[in-house]
Amino acid sequence: MSENLKEYTKKLEEAASYLKEEVSMRSPLAIVLGSGLGDFMKNVHITKQVEYSDIPHFPRSTVPGHSGNLVFGKMKEYPLIVFSGRKHLYEGVNPWDVVFSVRVMRLLGVKVLILTNAAGSLKSRLVPGDLMVITDQINLSFRNPLVGPHKKQWGPRFCDMSAPFDPALINLACEVAAEQKIQLKQGIYTAGLGPSYETRAEVSFLQFIGTDVIGMSTVPENIVANQAGIRTLAFSYISNSHVMSRGETSHKEVLENAALVQDKFANLMNALIPRLFERIGKEGNQCEP
Repeated sequence: MSENLKEYTKKLEEAASYLKEEVSMRSPLAIVLGSGLGDFMKNVHITKQVEYSDIPHFPRSTVPGHSGNLVFGKMKEYPLIVFSGRKHLYEGVNPWDVVFSVRVMRLLGVKVLILTNAAGSLKSRLVPGDLMVITDQINLSFRNPLVGPHKKQWGPRFCDMSAPFDPALINLACEVAAEQKIQLKQGIYTAGLGPSYETRAEVSFLQFIGTDVIGMSTVPENIVANQAGIRTLAFSYISNSHVMSRGETSHKEVLENAALVQDKFANLMNALIPRLFERIGKEGNQCEP
């Protein structure tokens, strides 16, 4: 296991070194785009785009709706890094591969991470097309990326998760949404392993334990971000409802319903990102253009 740790650490460093050589721009803010939210990139002036397949050791996305590009660019005058696509546990990979990108972010100096995902609603108050800020999470994937050998540089071995998403950033997102007259709901996100969708019995169980939405991502990334001291903010777009519909759920439906939230998400990001840079403070102002 110690040899595996050494090899994995070397891969992280080689991936980060490659990106530092390829791209001079730096940013304290990164965004991970979930299924169907790729149109957000229309609002970003791209400085440099790198295919995941060109980055040494970088896990490649194989899921429709995930383009598999790492973009360095600007929204207005604010620099940001956008991961268009992610790796999922259901693709049959090690949890360390799923969080490889987050550990590379840490090496690139990212301080704030925005995570996004598509999620199925378990509550009648959340309908397809809604945008929800995640206030807490439940890990039902039965996988944890902190399991295994540990390096002190990654953060604490026993990572506190009492506030997995930054409360101040959640409040800021809600404040900005209200100012922009964007309806932003709140709720608890549960991650399952997938890739099958939930049975009726599983839906009843999830509702019983307090879940608002169910998805197949985000939680592993957020655990590692918390360990690394990266402040996180996360959004789910409601892609389907287990309450309103008793019919079949499909990935096609998930991607189609993304169209209902694209503009809402883009407008929120346009207003929120400048405010996030205010919070980041000097770190944000010192980023290279």
